Amino acid sequence: MEADETAGQNAQQQPAANANAADQSLLSFDACKEDIHKYCNKDGVDLKSDISILECLQDAGQSESTTLTQQCESLVWDFKVKLTQDDRFITAAKQYCEAELKEHAGMSHCVTLTEPGYALSCLIDYVQNVTQTSKCYAFLSRTERLAFSDFRLIGPFITKCRSVLDQYGCNTLTPNAAHKGVRVPHTQGMALECILDRVVKNAKTQADALAALGEDCKHEVLRLAEMQSDDFHLDRPLYFSCRQDREKYCKDVPSGQGKVFECLIMHRNDQFMAPECSKLLAERAYMMGRDYRIAHPLTKACQAEMTKYKCEPQSQLEAAAHFHMSWILLCLENGANLPENHENGPSKECGHEMLTHRQMMMQHFQMAPEIVMQCAQEIDKWCSPRGDIEAEGRTMHCLMGHAQSRNETEKLGAQCQQALANVVKAADIGRNYKVDTVLYGSCRALIDGPCAQDAVSEMATLTCLMRHVDNSDMSKDCEKRLLEVQYFLSRDWTLEPQLYEACHAEAVSRCSAIDNWHLQNNAANKVDPGPQVLACLYRSAYDEYNPLSIPCGQQVRQLLHMRAARVNLIPEIEDSCREALSEFCSNNVKPMEEMMCLQENFEKDVFKKKYEHCHRELVRFTEMEAKDTKLNRALTKACKPVISTHCEQFANEEIDHGDVLECLLRNKNTPEMTPKCRSYVNHFELISMRDYHFNYRFEKACKADIELNCKDHGNDKGEIIRCLSEVRFEHKVLGTAKDLSDACRKQLKVAYLQQEQVEFDDKEHMSEADPKLSEKCSREIVQFKCDHADTFEDTVECLRLNFEQLGPECKSMVFYREKIEAVDNSMDDELQRKCKYDLGKFCPNSDPEHVLECLTNSKIVRLLQRECKAIVKERMQEAARDVRLRPGLLNACRKEAETYCPDDMKKLNMPQYSQQVLDGVVVSCLRDKFRQSISDKSQINFSQQCTHEVSRTIVEAELDPKLDPPLYNACKSVISLHCSEAVIASGGHFENVLECLKADFYKNAISNKECNEQLARRTQEALVDIHLDPSLHEACAVDIQRLCAEVPPGHSRIIMCLMNAADNSNAHMSQHCRAKLEDRNKLWMKAHAEYQMAMPETWHDLATLVMEHPQKVSILGYLGAFVLLILFIGCCCGRATKRTHCFLVRLLDPLLHSSLLGKMSVTVILRHSADPDRQLIIRNTTCHDVVVKFVNRSGIVHIQRKNALVLAGKYIVLTFTAPSSLRKVKDAADIQIYARPITSFNKHDLRSWLESGASEKEHRHVETLHFVADESSFAANKVIIDLPGKASLVESVPRACFADERTRQLAEADVDTAEAFGAYELSPMIPKGGRKSKVRVTKPDNQEGGTYCGDRAADRCFLGPLFDTLFPSTEQKSLKV
Repeated sequence: MEADETAGQNAQQQPAANANAADQSLLSFDACKEDIHKYCNKDGVDLKSDISILECLQDAGQSESTTLTQQCESLVWDFKVKLTQDDRFITAAKQYCEAELKEHAGMSHCVTLTEPGYALSCLIDYVQNVTQTSKCYAFLSRTERLAFSDFRLIGPFITKCRSVLDQYGCNTLTPNAAHKGVRVPHTQGMALECILDRVVKNAKTQADALAALGEDCKHEVLRLAEMQSDDFHLDRPLYFSCRQDREKYCKDVPSGQGKVFECLIMHRNDQFMAPECSKLLAERAYMMGRDYRIAHPLTKACQAEMTKYKCEPQSQLEAAAHFHMSWILLCLENGANLPENHENGPSKECGHEMLTHRQMMMQHFQMAPEIVMQCAQEIDKWCSPRGDIEAEGRTMHCLMGHAQSRNETEKLGAQCQQALANVVKAADIGRNYKVDTVLYGSCRALIDGPCAQDAVSEMATLTCLMRHVDNSDMSKDCEKRLLEVQYFLSRDWTLEPQLYEACHAEAVSRCSAIDNWHLQNNAANKVDPGPQVLACLYRSAYDEYNPLSIPCGQQVRQLLHMRAARVNLIPEIEDSCREALSEFCSNNVKPMEEMMCLQENFEKDVFKKKYEHCHRELVRFTEMEAKDTKLNRALTKACKPVISTHCEQFANEEIDHGDVLECLLRNKNTPEMTPKCRSYVNHFELISMRDYHFNYRFEKACKADIELNCKDHGNDKGEIIRCLSEVRFEHKVLGTAKDLSDACRKQLKVAYLQQEQVEFDDKEHMSEADPKLSEKCSREIVQFKCDHADTFEDTVECLRLNFEQLGPECKSMVFYREKIEAVDNSMDDELQRKCKYDLGKFCPNSDPEHVLECLTNSKIVRLLQRECKAIVKERMQEAARDVRLRPGLLNACRKEAETYCPDDMKKLNMPQYSQQVLDGVVVSCLRDKFRQSISDKSQINFSQQCTHEVSRTIVEAELDPKLDPPLYNACKSVISLHCSEAVIASGGHFENVLECLKADFYKNAISNKECNEQLARRTQEALVDIHLDPSLHEACAVDIQRLCAEVPPGHSRIIMCLMNAADNSNAHMSQHCRAKLEDRNKLWMKAHAEYQMAMPETWHDLATLVMEHPQKVSILGYLGAFVLLILFIGCCCGRATKRTHCFLVRLLDPLLHSSLLGKMSVTVILRHSADPDRQLIIRNTTCHDVVVKFVNRSGIVHIQRKNALVLAGKYIVLTFTAPSSLRKVKDAADIQIYARPITSFNKHDLRSWLESGASEKEHRHVETLHFVADESSFAANKVIIDLPGKASLVESVPRACFADERTRQLAEADVDTAEAFGAYELSPMIPKGGRKSKVRVTKPDNQEGGTYCGDRAADRCFLGPLFDTLFPSTEQKSLKV
């Protein structure tokens, strides 16, 4: 410092000496001889040239241990001043630059400036315009190097910046107290360095730190900085601080054009770079960011492009933003992206420099003045604890990380955020990720590994990295850095090069985007709404009515597929849902699951009310997600095995329109379905339940129908399904003209079944499948423990089972579902699932919408599997409550209902009753009219279809009294009192609850008048046709075929025919049929006598019935004979008695013929004088081995055994003993005898029959032994019973024949399940046009060998072990023929 001050004093106080010195060469002075020989005696230094010696001495002394002597320093300073500031410099310039001065007027003006240093300063500006091989260039460049050693030599700088130098304390050559007590090397350039250091420090607090210098000084400072950056040697502080680093990192980089500076700044983050060098480079980076002209490599390489793209600043004010490096880079990028420049883009050299400077900007935040100013506090607080940039240039990423923080205390300010976005835009990472060295270093393993094959371009590699987000092969650091970058790319549509190229025109025309990429020609100063443009493009990509172009649409969707991995990469959602995320999704929610969390909560009322804008954005995104499953990144990743195996054809589509999700729903039970995948599928299935817009195919197919019929029902999908179902129901059942479109009907079915089958990972979401139903039935769901169900379907089924106990509102909601499932049985998932096997077995050709009609067939329902039978009976009981649940009946009898029941039909069509169950409406009326049709006088005619449906209703109630609600409600207490639970539960044959009730009705055992009235009604209904009394029809099935085959059904014709046959001694009628007719006759008479059951009212009615009877000739003959008989008796005995009159009435009424039937039992007389032990001889007159069973309920008379085997053609002798006291013998002392033949197919059934005590079948009844105590009558000691007696010896046939499938279907499986309607078609099993089904009985004869009896050896091999086990063997004696 002392040497510099002394030199300055000598320059002012000894002008004479200086003048003398100027006339001599530097080498001739003793003051520097020692230093010259010490430092300059080497190759490359011309000792005859003062300039060469000055350059050598100037470069010497770069360390504190090697400095020039004080006298030499003074002399060197004196020579520099004279060489650059006196007239001899001007003279030399005119000599060396004569040609250039003539060529450039500006240069010739410079030599006219006489102020010290002004001529040099002026000529330096033209160095770049001078040919580098000329003498002028060599002279000026060497002089320039001398001048830049100390800026006091440059006149304008000292003059214009004197006040600034004084203000900042930069007027000395070294900073105050910087090097106390130490000798320092040349402090060359310290004046400018001092100003730059202060400017950089002030930039953190001042928007434009250079403005404080004043316009003149600022111009000089920037001008000198530009010249310095061009040649490393001219920046003396940087030159001395970075000489070693230059040798280390940039040894082969030639000096000039800013190449050395560019090389050094690219290595600035190297941990081995000297700290002082790194500090000065940061300062230079700031200046470069403020003035692009300092970046000489860029300006030189891109000079032509800057002119072509009009990127050169028009204003000469260096403070303008157009001088900023970021603006220049944006302008160059914009020009390169213009469509007219695609084929003729930037030169290779310019492209390289643009990439290099973008990379520098990402590494050195000082190159972005807006970052330095706007983010100073954030950098100091979070990113630079040492007061400087983070190691390895991570400051930018530190700021980017805080930009996406949802913690308001750690989030960037708005101005800093905007500044950071501008820098990211200038860096253009989307075009080349390598400009971000931090990202590149963090993801190097993926880039060189799995993404190497995608490295066709840097953009493709960045896309590959995004595909690996959340994959196990992506490191946490790589994911963090990648998402930090993507956060900003997702907020500016221009930062995606492929998107920008494909969608530029449409973004401008449809989404109000600004035409120029960098806002250059933005006369209206309009801010480009980057996130809004992206949101607009996202929506347009799924607009089917006004779609984007194919290339643009593909790019937008591909981009959205990647960014759907995180909520914060979808700006319109992240920005509007930030608070909602904090409230609902802040605890234990992974970033990739934030969207799922929002979707789980966004339909809640509190969410909608509090975060209305967020809800709106989530609705839009979810609608797009429903249309394009790839947007659901979590689902597609978790379900990749299922999709690749089962749904590949849908996944390969550009937009799958929800097909992938439907495919996943169909394949929930496949081995590839993992719990995680199932959870994601259930999640979105639940989402789609809330709003019908979230089910793309449903919304598209039913949009017009919803607008027409359900526009007032909101968006709730459950409510829309109900509304559309009601439209469909009213059309099919009530006959309204309005119906759904075909496409909507199909999608309605799919949507309804999805609602039924949806599963829940969390039971608390169960209500969301149908919020309204869950709300109306909330109490009942808890009360009946329906909340324990696993699926919504099971919840509804639980409510249906408890329908009678539900509240009115809940009944209404359940009734909605019952109606639509009644109209279309394929929508009844519970029925379809539990009856899958039986549907395939019994109803393979049935219409899927009406399979319940097949399953409820009286002969099929009893053969169903247990689960299926239960659900079918439940559906039958539901249908019995309301005629609208029996579409078949209502459609078949619509004409009759409108004719005979108009008030009821009007009620069905009233809106106020659409949600209410109308018990008995229409059905009760139709059944009443049906009963009245027994008489032709009523003039009531039912069509064949209606007759069939009403008859079906009556017969079904025979099997289950609950299917006749009026009767069941009236007799409920009677049933529990009189009929055991076992009988109720059996339900597999006709001898069930109703038969029990009829028996008690006849015995006057029922005191409930209402129940008696209902039983009388049932009795009258059965009179219309024998098929309506299954028990009677079964007992007389064979007799009907033999005696009444040609009698048409209806109007009691078949019953009258049977009664007539029973009265005819020549007609062979089975005893069982006779007995059943007698029982029914008593029942009919009681119902008529006590409850005015309809009977033929007049002789005209009776005559009409007789005349229509097919055997009217016989009937009239019998009547004539009977009249003649009465006349004969009258002639002989006088008038007829009252009894005869009654007998005549009974004969005239064919319905009462059973009163003439013969005895149905064998009377056995008991008396004291007789032997108490009697013999019972059972003779088998058939060719079948027969098992006999004795039912002795009273036990008064003891019989030797309970069971016996009687072989064909044999007889057995058993003993029965009378009681000691005959007083015990009353009417109840009966023994029933039953018999069954032994066949090859009933062996396994015999054991259970013999051991059980259940009620017996009438067709197995042989005889009844009726014991009577009578001392006055003869008592035989032997009772002989011949088999088969009254037993039919007909057994069940498991398989009738196997000739072909059709024959097998038509075969009757069991006598007990004979077709209740005789000649009616077995509709679900016979194809259209098929033949009528008739009762089939396989005869137990014609066995092996072809003889009548056949070989019984096979049967007897079975009989021996069986009877040895059950009871002792019986002696078998042959019958003598």
